[in-house]
Amino acid sequence: MRIAHTADSHVGFSAYRRVDPETGMNQREMDVYRAFVRMVDSVISKRPDLLIHAGDLFDSVRPSNRALSVVMEQLLRLSGEGIPVVLIAGNHSTPRLRETGSVFRLFEHIEGVHPVYTPGGHRLEFGDLLVTAFPHQDREDMVPALQGWRRGKHRFEVGVLHAGIQGLARYSMGEANELNLPSSLLNLDMDYVALGHFHDMEQITANACYSGSLERMSFSEAGREKGYIMIDLERRKREFVPLPTRPMLSLPPLEGKGRGAAELQGELARALGSQDLEGAIVRLVVRDVPAALYRSLDLNALRALADKAVHLELRFDILQEGTSVQWRSTSLRSMDQEFDSYLSACPVEGVDREELRRKGLDYIHRGMSE
Repeated sequence: MRIAHTADSHVGFSAYRRVDPETGMNQREMDVYRAFVRMVDSVISKRPDLLIHAGDLFDSVRPSNRALSVVMEQLLRLSGEGIPVVLIAGNHSTPRLRETGSVFRLFEHIEGVHPVYTPGGHRLEFGDLLVTAFPHQDREDMVPALQGWRRGKHRFEVGVLHAGIQGLARYSMGEANELNLPSSLLNLDMDYVALGHFHDMEQITANACYSGSLERMSFSEAGREKGYIMIDLERRKREFVPLPTRPMLSLPPLEGKGRGAAELQGELARALGSQDLEGAIVRLVVRDVPAALYRSLDLNALRALADKAVHLELRFDILQEGTSVQWRSTSLRSMDQEFDSYLSACPVEGVDREELRRKGLDYIHRGMSE
Protein backbone atom coordinates (compact mmCIF):
# COMPACT_ATOMS: atom_id res chain seq x y z
CA MET A 1 0.00 0.00 0.00
CA ARG A 2 1.63 3.21 -1.23
CA ILE A 3 0.31 6.74 -0.70
CA ALA A 4 1.48 10.11 -1.95
CA HIS A 5 1.25 13.02 0.52
CA THR A 6 1.19 16.64 -0.60
CA ALA A 7 -0.23 19.88 0.82
CA ASP A 8 -0.26 23.68 0.60
CA SER A 9 -0.51 24.03 -3.18
CA HIS A 10 -2.09 27.49 -2.76
CA VAL A 11 -3.42 27.40 -6.31
CA GLY A 12 -4.39 30.94 -7.30
CA PHE A 13 -1.57 32.59 -5.33
CA SER A 14 -0.01 35.59 -7.09
CA ALA A 15 2.66 38.11 -6.19
CA TYR A 16 4.85 40.87 -7.64
CA ARG A 17 4.34 42.56 -10.99
CA ARG A 18 6.25 40.37 -13.43
CA VAL A 19 4.11 38.89 -16.22
CA ASP A 20 4.63 35.42 -17.67
CA PRO A 21 5.81 35.91 -21.29
CA GLU A 22 3.89 32.89 -22.58
CA THR A 23 0.47 33.65 -21.11
CA GLY A 24 0.49 37.34 -20.15
CA MET A 25 -0.62 36.34 -16.63
CA ASN A 26 1.05 37.05 -13.30
CA GLN A 27 4.32 35.11 -13.26
CA ARG A 28 3.97 33.77 -9.72
CA GLU A 29 0.39 32.67 -10.35
CA MET A 30 1.64 30.67 -13.35
CA ASP A 31 4.53 29.24 -11.28
CA VAL A 32 2.04 27.85 -8.76
CA TYR A 33 -0.18 26.37 -11.47
CA ARG A 34 2.82 24.67 -13.06
CA ALA A 35 4.03 23.34 -9.70
CA PHE A 36 0.63 21.70 -9.14
CA VAL A 37 0.66 20.15 -12.61
CA ARG A 38 4.21 18.85 -12.09
CA MET A 39 3.13 17.19 -8.86
CA VAL A 40 0.24 15.45 -10.62
CA ASP A 41 2.54 14.39 -13.48
CA SER A 42 4.94 12.85 -10.98
CA VAL A 43 2.21 11.12 -8.96
CA ILE A 44 0.72 9.59 -12.10
CA SER A 45 4.16 8.30 -13.10
CA LYS A 46 4.61 6.64 -9.68
CA ARG A 47 1.05 5.27 -9.52
CA PRO A 48 0.40 5.20 -5.74
CA ASP A 49 -2.73 3.60 -4.33
CA LEU A 50 -3.90 6.98 -2.99
CA LEU A 51 -3.01 10.68 -3.12
CA ILE A 52 -3.62 12.73 0.05
CA HIS A 53 -3.71 16.52 -0.11
CA ALA A 54 -3.46 17.84 3.47
CA GLY A 55 -5.06 21.26 3.05
CA ASP A 56 -4.73 24.67 1.40
CA LEU A 57 -5.37 23.37 -2.08
CA PHE A 58 -6.41 26.93 -2.99
CA ASP A 59 -4.96 30.21 -1.77
CA SER A 60 -8.38 31.66 -0.93
CA VAL A 61 -11.91 30.54 -0.09
CA ARG A 62 -13.15 31.95 -3.38
CA PRO A 63 -10.59 30.96 -6.02
CA SER A 64 -10.78 32.43 -9.50
CA ASN A 65 -12.31 30.55 -12.41
CA ARG A 66 -8.79 30.07 -13.74
CA ALA A 67 -7.58 28.46 -10.49
CA LEU A 68 -10.67 26.23 -10.37
CA SER A 69 -10.12 25.17 -13.96
CA VAL A 70 -6.50 24.14 -13.31
CA VAL A 71 -7.43 22.05 -10.27
CA MET A 72 -10.48 20.48 -11.93
CA GLU A 73 -8.42 19.43 -14.95
CA GLN A 74 -5.76 17.78 -12.78
CA LEU A 75 -8.28 15.99 -10.57
CA LEU A 76 -9.96 14.61 -13.70
CA ARG A 77 -6.55 13.37 -14.87
CA LEU A 78 -6.02 11.54 -11.57
CA SER A 79 -9.55 10.14 -11.71
CA GLY A 80 -8.96 8.92 -15.26
CA GLU A 81 -5.78 7.16 -14.13
CA GLY A 82 -7.67 5.38 -11.34
CA ILE A 83 -5.73 7.11 -8.52
CA PRO A 84 -8.08 8.01 -5.63
CA VAL A 85 -7.63 11.43 -4.02
CA VAL A 86 -8.45 12.68 -0.51
CA LEU A 87 -8.62 16.48 -0.21
CA ILE A 88 -9.10 18.23 3.12
CA ALA A 89 -9.86 21.91 3.54
CA GLY A 90 -7.09 24.03 5.09
CA ASN A 91 -7.41 27.43 6.72
CA HIS A 92 -7.00 29.26 3.40
CA SER A 93 -9.93 27.39 1.86
CA THR A 94 -12.28 27.29 4.84
CA PRO A 95 -14.86 30.12 5.03
CA ARG A 96 -15.07 31.78 8.42
CA LEU A 97 -18.86 31.69 8.14
CA ARG A 98 -20.16 28.17 7.62
CA GLU A 99 -23.20 29.39 5.68
CA THR A 100 -20.82 30.75 3.03
CA GLY A 101 -20.35 27.21 1.68
CA SER A 102 -17.24 25.48 0.38
CA VAL A 103 -15.83 25.37 -3.12
CA PHE A 104 -14.91 21.73 -2.40
CA ARG A 105 -18.51 20.76 -3.18
CA LEU A 106 -17.61 21.11 -6.86
CA PHE A 107 -15.36 18.06 -6.62
CA GLU A 108 -17.83 15.68 -4.96
CA HIS A 109 -19.03 14.27 -8.27
CA ILE A 110 -15.60 13.39 -9.67
CA GLU A 111 -15.09 9.64 -9.46
CA GLY A 112 -12.42 8.72 -6.94
CA VAL A 113 -12.09 12.24 -5.48
CA HIS A 114 -13.05 12.60 -1.81
CA PRO A 115 -13.24 16.26 -0.64
CA VAL A 116 -13.53 16.65 3.15
CA TYR A 117 -14.52 20.09 4.43
CA THR A 118 -17.03 19.80 7.29
CA PRO A 119 -16.13 19.66 11.02
CA GLY A 120 -15.19 16.44 12.78
CA GLY A 121 -13.19 13.37 11.81
CA HIS A 122 -14.20 11.64 8.57
CA ARG A 123 -13.45 7.95 7.98
CA LEU A 124 -12.73 6.89 4.40
CA GLU A 125 -12.04 3.26 3.45
CA PHE A 126 -9.79 2.15 0.58
CA GLY A 127 -9.59 -1.64 0.86
CA ASP A 128 -7.08 -2.45 3.62
CA LEU A 129 -6.55 1.27 4.31
CA LEU A 130 -8.61 3.54 6.55
CA VAL A 131 -8.01 7.29 6.25
CA THR A 132 -9.33 9.52 9.04
CA ALA A 133 -9.48 13.09 7.73
CA PHE A 134 -9.72 16.20 9.92
CA PRO A 135 -10.28 19.32 7.80
CA HIS A 136 -9.57 22.80 9.18
CA GLN A 137 -12.24 23.66 11.77
CA ASP A 138 -12.76 25.58 14.98
CA ARG A 139 -10.64 24.44 17.89
CA GLU A 140 -13.73 23.46 19.90
CA ASP A 141 -14.60 20.99 17.11
CA MET A 142 -11.10 19.79 16.28
CA VAL A 143 -9.78 18.95 19.75
CA PRO A 144 -12.63 16.57 20.76
CA ALA A 145 -12.46 14.93 17.32
CA LEU A 146 -8.74 14.26 17.74
CA GLN A 147 -9.17 13.12 21.36
CA GLY A 148 -11.68 10.52 20.19
CA TRP A 149 -9.41 9.31 17.38
CA ARG A 150 -8.66 5.60 17.92
CA ARG A 151 -7.13 2.92 15.78
CA GLY A 152 -9.58 0.37 14.40
CA LYS A 153 -9.11 -3.03 12.78
CA HIS A 154 -7.85 -2.08 9.34
CA ARG A 155 -4.46 -3.34 8.24
CA PHE A 156 -3.30 0.22 7.55
CA GLU A 157 -4.59 3.41 9.15
CA VAL A 158 -3.62 6.96 8.26
CA GLY A 159 -4.67 10.37 9.56
CA VAL A 160 -4.63 13.70 7.75
CA LEU A 161 -5.00 17.18 9.25
CA HIS A 162 -4.05 20.80 8.64
CA ALA A 163 -2.59 22.63 11.65
CA GLY A 164 0.49 24.10 13.29
CA ILE A 165 2.17 22.59 16.33
CA GLN A 166 1.40 24.44 19.56
CA GLY A 167 4.36 25.88 21.47
CA LEU A 168 6.67 25.70 18.46
CA ALA A 169 6.59 29.07 16.69
CA ARG A 170 8.50 27.57 13.77
CA TYR A 171 5.38 25.69 12.67
CA SER A 172 3.09 28.70 12.83
CA MET A 173 2.47 30.66 9.63
CA GLY A 174 1.32 33.73 11.60
CA GLU A 175 -2.15 33.71 10.04
CA ALA A 176 -5.21 35.00 11.89
CA ASN A 177 -7.34 31.89 11.34
CA GLU A 178 -4.69 29.20 11.69
CA LEU A 179 -5.10 26.33 14.16
CA ASN A 180 -2.21 25.32 16.44
CA LEU A 181 -2.46 22.02 18.31
CA PRO A 182 -0.31 20.15 20.85
CA SER A 183 1.69 17.33 19.25
CA SER A 184 0.18 14.99 21.89
CA LEU A 185 -3.04 14.97 19.83
CA LEU A 186 -1.25 13.29 16.91
CA ASN A 187 -2.23 9.62 17.23
CA LEU A 188 0.97 7.57 17.47
CA ASP A 189 -0.96 4.34 16.80
CA MET A 190 -1.49 5.38 13.20
CA ASP A 191 0.80 4.07 10.47
CA TYR A 192 1.20 7.64 9.20
CA VAL A 193 -0.13 11.13 9.89
CA ALA A 194 -0.13 13.44 6.85
CA LEU A 195 0.18 17.06 7.97
CA GLY A 196 -0.42 20.31 6.12
CA HIS A 197 0.10 24.02 6.95
CA PHE A 198 3.88 24.31 7.50
CA HIS A 199 5.57 24.97 4.15
CA ASP A 200 8.77 22.94 4.62
CA MET A 201 9.02 19.16 4.52
CA GLU A 202 9.67 18.06 8.09
CA GLN A 203 9.12 15.07 10.35
CA ILE A 204 7.32 15.96 13.61
CA THR A 205 7.02 12.56 15.29
CA ALA A 206 8.12 9.08 14.24
CA ASN A 207 5.06 8.74 12.01
CA ALA A 208 3.84 12.34 11.40
CA CYS A 209 5.27 14.58 8.68
CA TYR A 210 4.64 17.86 6.91
CA SER A 211 5.09 17.46 3.16
CA GLY A 212 5.69 21.18 2.68
CA SER A 213 4.37 23.36 -0.13
CA LEU A 214 4.93 22.82 -3.85
CA GLU A 215 6.29 26.33 -4.44
CA ARG A 216 8.04 28.90 -2.26
CA MET A 217 5.59 31.49 -0.96
CA SER A 218 7.96 33.69 1.09
CA PHE A 219 11.66 34.32 1.66
CA SER A 220 11.50 32.19 4.80
CA GLU A 221 11.41 29.26 2.36
CA ALA A 222 14.42 30.38 0.30
CA GLY A 223 16.82 27.50 -0.27
CA ARG A 224 14.27 24.88 0.80
CA GLU A 225 13.62 21.96 -1.54
CA LYS A 226 10.01 21.50 -2.63
CA GLY A 227 8.10 18.37 -3.52
CA TYR A 228 5.91 15.71 -1.92
CA ILE A 229 6.28 12.49 0.11
CA MET A 230 5.78 8.90 -1.06
CA ILE A 231 4.98 6.47 1.76
CA ASP A 232 5.15 2.68 1.50
CA LEU A 233 3.00 1.58 4.44
CA GLU A 234 3.84 -2.10 4.13
CA ARG A 235 7.61 -1.57 4.09
CA ARG A 236 7.41 1.39 6.48
CA LYS A 237 9.50 3.55 4.18
CA ARG A 238 9.20 7.21 3.20
CA GLU A 239 10.75 9.03 0.26
CA PHE A 240 10.75 12.75 -0.44
CA VAL A 241 10.17 13.38 -4.15
CA PRO A 242 11.72 16.75 -5.11
CA LEU A 243 10.14 18.86 -7.83
CA PRO A 244 11.70 21.77 -9.78
CA THR A 245 10.67 25.29 -8.73
CA ARG A 246 11.62 28.86 -9.51
CA PRO A 247 14.84 29.80 -7.65
CA MET A 248 14.41 32.04 -4.61
CA LEU A 249 17.60 33.60 -3.23
CA SER A 250 18.06 35.32 0.12
CA LEU A 251 21.57 36.75 -0.23
CA PRO A 252 23.87 37.14 2.81
CA PRO A 253 23.09 40.45 4.58
CA LEU A 254 25.41 43.43 4.33
CA GLU A 255 26.30 46.06 6.95
CA GLY A 256 25.88 49.74 6.17
CA LYS A 257 27.23 51.37 9.32
CA GLY A 258 30.74 52.84 8.95
CA ARG A 259 30.76 52.67 5.15
CA GLY A 260 30.77 55.42 2.59
CA ALA A 261 28.30 55.60 -0.30
CA ALA A 262 30.76 54.41 -2.95
CA GLU A 263 31.93 51.52 -0.76
CA LEU A 264 28.42 50.31 0.03
CA GLN A 265 27.29 50.79 -3.56
CA GLY A 266 30.19 48.60 -4.68
CA GLU A 267 29.42 45.91 -2.10
CA LEU A 268 25.80 45.81 -3.16
CA ALA A 269 26.77 45.58 -6.83
CA ARG A 270 29.21 42.75 -6.13
CA ALA A 271 26.63 40.86 -4.07
CA LEU A 272 24.08 41.06 -6.88
CA GLY A 273 26.71 40.25 -9.51
CA SER A 274 27.91 37.15 -7.66
CA GLN A 275 24.74 35.19 -8.42
CA ASP A 276 22.87 34.13 -11.52
CA LEU A 277 19.68 36.16 -11.00
CA GLU A 278 17.92 35.36 -14.27
CA GLY A 279 14.40 34.17 -13.52
CA ALA A 280 15.02 34.24 -9.76
CA ILE A 281 13.23 35.90 -6.85
CA VAL A 282 15.90 37.74 -4.87
CA ARG A 283 16.21 39.51 -1.54
CA LEU A 284 19.19 41.42 -0.19
CA VAL A 285 19.10 42.96 3.30
CA VAL A 286 21.38 45.82 4.38
CA ARG A 287 21.51 46.42 8.13
CA ASP A 288 22.27 49.60 10.09
CA VAL A 289 22.23 52.13 7.24
CA PRO A 290 22.37 55.83 8.24
CA ALA A 291 19.59 57.78 6.54
CA ALA A 292 22.05 60.08 4.76
CA LEU A 293 23.94 57.08 3.37
CA TYR A 294 20.72 55.51 2.11
CA ARG A 295 19.82 58.71 0.24
CA SER A 296 23.24 58.68 -1.46
CA LEU A 297 22.83 55.25 -3.02
CA ASP A 298 21.99 54.80 -6.71
CA LEU A 299 19.10 52.37 -6.34
CA ASN A 300 18.20 52.45 -10.04
CA ALA A 301 21.68 51.20 -10.91
CA LEU A 302 21.26 48.34 -8.46
CA ARG A 303 17.86 47.40 -9.86
CA ALA A 304 19.37 47.36 -13.35
CA LEU A 305 21.81 44.66 -12.22
CA ALA A 306 18.82 42.42 -11.48
CA ASP A 307 16.69 43.32 -14.48
CA LYS A 308 16.43 39.64 -15.49
CA ALA A 309 15.17 38.58 -12.07
CA VAL A 310 11.44 38.02 -11.59
CA HIS A 311 11.64 40.17 -8.45
CA LEU A 312 14.34 42.01 -6.51
CA GLU A 313 13.70 43.13 -2.95
CA LEU A 314 16.34 45.39 -1.43
CA ARG A 315 15.60 45.93 2.25
CA PHE A 316 17.41 48.65 4.18
CA ASP A 317 17.51 48.86 7.97
CA ILE A 318 17.49 52.67 8.25
CA LEU A 319 18.99 54.27 11.37
CA GLN A 320 17.06 57.32 12.56
CA GLU A 321 18.45 59.59 15.25
CA GLY A 322 21.02 56.94 16.05
CA THR A 323 18.54 54.71 17.88
CA SER A 324 15.22 54.05 16.17
CA VAL A 325 15.17 51.65 13.25
CA GLN A 326 12.82 51.32 10.30
CA TRP A 327 12.79 48.98 7.35
CA ARG A 328 12.63 50.47 3.91
CA SER A 329 12.18 48.28 0.85
CA THR A 330 12.97 49.45 -2.65
CA SER A 331 10.30 47.10 -3.92
CA LEU A 332 7.82 49.84 -2.92
CA ARG A 333 7.08 51.50 -6.25
CA SER A 334 3.54 52.82 -6.54
CA MET A 335 0.33 52.82 -4.55
CA ASP A 336 -1.31 50.78 -7.32
CA GLN A 337 1.35 48.08 -7.13
CA GLU A 338 1.40 48.00 -3.35
CA PHE A 339 -2.39 47.63 -3.21
CA ASP A 340 -2.26 44.85 -5.82
CA SER A 341 0.42 43.01 -3.84
CA TYR A 342 -1.48 43.41 -0.55
CA LEU A 343 -4.77 42.23 -2.04
CA SER A 344 -3.19 39.16 -3.65
CA ALA A 345 -1.98 38.00 -0.21
CA CYS A 346 -5.33 38.47 1.55
CA PRO A 347 -8.09 35.83 1.75
CA VAL A 348 -11.28 37.38 0.33
CA GLU A 349 -14.70 35.91 1.14
CA GLY A 350 -18.04 36.67 -0.47
CA VAL A 351 -16.68 39.42 -2.75
CA ASP A 352 -15.34 39.28 -6.29
CA ARG A 353 -11.58 39.88 -5.94
CA GLU A 354 -11.26 41.68 -9.27
CA GLU A 355 -14.19 43.99 -8.45
CA LEU A 356 -12.60 44.75 -5.07
CA ARG A 357 -9.34 45.54 -6.84
CA ARG A 358 -11.07 47.93 -9.26
CA LYS A 359 -12.84 49.76 -6.45
CA GLY A 360 -9.69 50.00 -4.37
CA LEU A 361 -7.69 51.44 -7.26
CA ASP A 362 -10.51 53.89 -7.95
CA TYR A 363 -10.36 55.17 -4.36
CA ILE A 364 -6.57 55.49 -4.57
CA HIS A 365 -6.71 57.46 -7.81
CA ARG A 366 -9.45 59.76 -6.50
CA GLY A 367 -7.46 60.44 -3.33
CA MET A 368 -4.34 61.24 -5.32
CA SER A 369 -6.21 63.66 -7.57
CA GLU A 370 -7.73 65.66 -4.71
